[in-house]
Amino acid sequence: MKRIVLALAAFLLLGAESSVDGIFSRGETLDYDLVWLHLSGGKARMTVSPQLADATKLHISSLAQSSSTFSRIYKVRDQIDTIVDRATFSTVRYHKDLREGSSHKSEVVTYANGVATRKGKTYDVPTPVFDPLSLVYYMRTQELSPGKTMRFTVFADKKLYDVVATVTKRETIETPLGMFKTLVVEPDMRGGGLYRDEDSKLTIWYTDDERHLPVRIRSDVKIGTITMTIRGVSAGVSSPGSDSK
Repeated sequence: MKRIVLALAAFLLLGAESSVDGIFSRGETLDYDLVWLHLSGGKARMTVSPQLADATKLHISSLAQSSSTFSRIYKVRDQIDTIVDRATFSTVRYHKDLREGSSHKSEVVTYANGVATRKGKTYDVPTPVFDPLSLVYYMRTQELSPGKTMRFTVFADKKLYDVVATVTKRETIETPLGMFKTLVVEPDMRGGGLYRDEDSKLTIWYTDDERHLPVRIRSDVKIGTITMTIRGVSAGVSSPGSDSK
């Protein structure tokens, strides 16, 4: 109980920020519980902060990993890092390393002057162009209200996708940090899920306030449903591999 109270206090302190960009400026770490196939499966962490070498860029990372117990059934360690332009959120560099069961997929995509380069091949892309992870964060900067529809272009797995994201409703949900009033957003992201390459249905619950914190993310894929539910929020950036307290 004490741990939950302290985490909630930290979360409420973040509410003093006047804008999402202010939170990004000083860095933010979000920790999640992961559920696979209705079983407690592990932890996930997402971070955002200014890029150390260039303050005009943001570094966004995501790490999802199965627990030691669940790993006996299906071991997962998915790491994603993306560098985006701070003003537009257009992707500059995207790196994913997915280890799921016996499968291992890794790739780096760089973007410059309207061209994406992946494994030595080039692809024409518009500006701005997003990747699946940067889009989750970019939507936090948008005005969200039920019925609103947003359109984006995402480059994933050698292809450009027109993504239509709809704010479907308001919903109050319960998390380890308490109850939250949220806005439910459903991006049509066929061909490039947040953690998987296959077609997947993505649903995101953003808090109904200026921060638009993604307090729950659910991906419906062929193997079942993967759900991330927030359990911790802190200012600054913790190492993706470190354990959250």
